[in-house]
Amino acid sequence: MSSKCVLLGVSCGANIADYVSRKAVEVGRLLDPIKVVAQVLMYPFFIGSVPTHSEIKLANSYFYDKAMCILAWKLFLPEAEFSLDHPAANPLVPGREPPLKLMPPTLTVVAEHDWMRDRAIAYSEELRKVNVDSPVLEYKDAVHEFATLDMLLKTPQAQACAEDIAIWVKKYISLRGHEFSY
Repeated sequence: MSSKCVLLGVSCGANIADYVSRKAVEVGRLLDPIKVVAQVLMYPFFIGSVPTHSEIKLANSYFYDKAMCILAWKLFLPEAEFSLDHPAANPLVPGREPPLKLMPPTLTVVAEHDWMRDRAIAYSEELRKVNVDSPVLEYKDAVHEFATLDMLLKTPQAQACAEDIAIWVKKYISLRGHEFSY
């Protein structure tokens, strides 16, 4: 019997979850008995060399602006490998492996005022084009980390987000005849 695993990552952790999902697909049965059945990407820290509309419009917004994000990527990636189109930073680079059609179902959470939202939405759209269940939950009047930052945890958006994620995840980890409570 396999053990079902749902990966969930927040911000840069969403990039890590996506990377681990890709590696799980690549190694296949080598992970038995663990099977990655879905992933949840909460406001992923995706970026790329060609700016999206939200990256242009919201580049100088609040505490996660474009300059801060580029600095984070410069600190994370080895100097010789620095590129905004590094596979860890941009999930939409051409030639990325494995093919998107092999990726697990992916729930993407985005915030209306997050400058990284458009690339996350574009990734979800590309997954849907190859028939991967990949809905996007967009929360109005919300910023990056709206559902995980201590001071915002009690907001209606954060509460709704937690409930929405639980409902979506339930369909991938529930066993027929067994209830999953949250």
